[in-house]
Amino acid sequence: MGNSFIFLFAGHETSAGTLHYALTFLAMHLSKQSHLQSDIDSIVGSRPSSTWSYSTDLRNLYNSMVGAVLNETLRITPPVIRIPKINRGTPQPINWNGKTVHIPGDATIIHVGVVGTHYTPAYFPHSPSKISSKPHDMEDFVPERWLVSNGAQNNSDDATPKTIDGLETASFDTSSSGVSLYRPPKGAFVPFADGARSCPGRRFAQVEITAVLAVIFSLYSVELDVSRWASDEEVARMPKADKKVLYGKAVERTRKCIRRSRSTISLKMDGDLVPLRFVKRGDGRERFGGLGF
Repeated sequence: MGNSFIFLFAGHETSAGTLHYALTFLAMHLSKQSHLQSDIDSIVGSRPSSTWSYSTDLRNLYNSMVGAVLNETLRITPPVIRIPKINRGTPQPINWNGKTVHIPGDATIIHVGVVGTHYTPAYFPHSPSKISSKPHDMEDFVPERWLVSNGAQNNSDDATPKTIDGLETASFDTSSSGVSLYRPPKGAFVPFADGARSCPGRRFAQVEITAVLAVIFSLYSVELDVSRWASDEEVARMPKADKKVLYGKAVERTRKCIRRSRSTISLKMDGDLVPLRFVKRGDGRERFGGLGF
């Protein structure tokens, strides 16, 4: 029963939560959503998803804005915010920042702080925040930080390994398009933990979420629902300046909801619901594009 719970939780709850946050971030950042859709269109065109291949289409989608959105979502809102470790053997030395720390071996429990690691500017490309007055944008949703040209993407100790934690790189972690995702230093990006005891479902989750995001945004656009402030008829009559103010209210409210997220086994938004609105692409119902979000 315990194993069944772990398989169901780890294989469903974490991926569902990541998709939930990714959809919400993309609804807040419509220009980034457009970039995502442009990459999907350039890779798979109008071909139905039933014809997409793992070896070509999915790996190229992963090494595009689709994978960048996935990784940035996992960086900001990792499903598991603390990774428990225990040392039952002899004291273990850890070298960090020029210091050596010995972890006692008498069943010493350590919790690795995932959020703190993911928000450290030294480990990721960053710029001054465009949202706050902070000198870096590590708390902001900036998926573009993951997009780099092949040959310039690695900042890790094992920059060109044949495998990463036992996973093949040739068929998924590299792309034929000349773009691959940034690889942080080993141990800096740990939504799936790291090392020999890392998540065995990592590749499945990456493929699954990449496919779901690509299928959804090849057909639909997603917006924050603004019905608590204005009806569809009122939005249709609004000039662009008023639409921008209105959508800004929805974005700020959503940002506060995300900041109130808390971990109940996995990370979830706490408090009021954040309704989203899905519209078919190209049918004229996308109402807030081109407003600077």
